Amino acid sequence: MQRGNFSLDPPGSHTCYRKMAPCGGYNSSTSQQRTVLKAGSLYTVLFQQHINHYYPPNPGKLDISFARGLDPLEEDFQTLVSFNDYNPMNHNTQTNFSIEVQLPKQSCDYCVLRVRYLTNNPDEEDYGTTFHQCSDIQLTESSSNSIQSIVLEDHPVKQQNDSHDCCTPPSFQTKFVHLIPDISYASSGEIYYDQPSKQMRFTVSIMNVTYNMWMNFTSGKQYYFNVNNQTCHLFGLNCWNDWCYGNTYNQTEQFLTANKSCSSGSSRLCNQWQNGDFLFESTSSGCYPSILSRVSSNERTVYFDAKDGPIPSEVFQPNPICFKETTMIHSHNPSARFLKQLLQEKKIWHN
Repeated sequence: MQRGNFSLDPPGSHTCYRKMAPCGGYNSSTSQQRTVLKAGSLYTVLFQQHINHYYPPNPGKLDISFARGLDPLEEDFQTLVSFNDYNPMNHNTQTNFSIEVQLPKQSCDYCVLRVRYLTNNPDEEDYGTTFHQCSDIQLTESSSNSIQSIVLEDHPVKQQNDSHDCCTPPSFQTKFVHLIPDISYASSGEIYYDQPSKQMRFTVSIMNVTYNMWMNFTSGKQYYFNVNNQTCHLFGLNCWNDWCYGNTYNQTEQFLTANKSCSSGSSRLCNQWQNGDFLFESTSSGCYPSILSRVSSNERTVYFDAKDGPIPSEVFQPNPICFKETTMIHSHNPSARFLKQLLQEKKIWHN
C-alpha cells in the first residue's frame, strides 16, 4: 500500500509534495498493511506524474526502485526501471504511467517499492529536487535473489543533435484535442504561446466544464480558473521553456524521420522525434506542433489551425476573480515559499 494519503485533484496536491529521502518523510511499521506480491514476477506499476517540472538545461528522470526492510536507507534501494522526463509544454500536466517491472526472486516480509521523480529543476530546490512515493509490499517465496534492471528502450542510443531539430514560431496560437480512449477521456481547447513576453494561456473544455489557465513565467504565477463555477487556484511556475523539438534544444528527444505524413491526419508533412513512450511531431514547414502521442496506448494530443502572432495582450489577462486568490498551491524555492507565507498572512496583496 502507498504510504500516506494522496489526492489527484487538483494538480499540485500537497499530499504529493514529498521531498525527503528515501520515502518523502513517511515511515512504516510492522502493522502497516502490505500488498502481497510473488517474488520474481512481472508487475505493472501504475502511477501519476502529478505536475511536470521539465528542465531543459538538465532534464530529469523518473524511476522505480526496490529495497528490503521496514524502513530502508537511501543506499539500500536498487533501481528496477529508469526513464527520461518529457516536456508537455504545460506545467500543470498530469501524466499517467503504466510501467512493467520484474521484482527480485527472493522473498521478504518487509520490503518497499518506490517511485521517484528526479526533476533536476533548481526552482524545486527546497528540500531537494526529487519527489518520493513509497509502497509497502511483501514478496512470497522464490528460488533466486537476483534483481533485474529494466531499460525501457530495447536498444538505447546516444542522443544526437539533428539538422531537423527546431523551435516553433515565437508567437502563435493553436487549437487541440486530447484523447485517451482507454478511459473514454476527451478534452479540447486552444493554446496561446508568446515567447517574447514569456506567457502562455490554455483554454480547455472537459465534460462540459471549461478551464482557463494563464501562465506568466516572469511573475512565476499560474492561475487555474474554472469558468463554470467561477473559482480560481494559484500555482507557482517553474522556468520558461521554449517550445522546441530535438536534442539540439535539450528536449531528450531522438530524431526519427523527416517529411512523413502527419499522424494527426493533416495533409501536411511532419518531422518526428521520440522520447521513450512519447512521439512528437511538428510540421516540416514552420515547426508548428502537430501531435504528441504515446507508443504504449492510443493517447494523443492533436494540434491544428495554428496561426502566427502577435497575440493581443488582453488574451493573457486573468479573470479578476483570480487576483483574490492568495494561497499558492505549489510554490517553488525558499523565496517562493516565503512569499506564500506572507500572502497567507495577508501582509501583501495582489494588484
